[in-house]
Amino acid sequence: MLVDLAGLEVIDSVGLGLLVRAHQEARRDGRRLCLVAPSRFVLTVLHTMRLDGVFSVVDGRTPASGAAPRPALVTEQKEPSPW
Repeated sequence: MLVDLAGLEVIDSVGLGLLVRAHQEARRDGRRLCLVAPSRFVLTVLHTMRLDGVFSVVDGRTPASGAAPRPALVTEQKEPSPW
């Protein structure tokens, strides 16, 4: 699953909690949650909370798994990811 954060400059505890919950649900379903184009602030918050190793991060300029992220906030992959 891809979560497009390109338009998000900052994140608060509620947003961070939603990401963690989405990660847990994705993992439970055998999927992986990837953050697309998080801001430097979001990356710093993830690092500070020791969550930077939990989420895969995809640079928004580089397509993930050979396909460009769709503009929706959350998109699901049709095939299981190799990671």
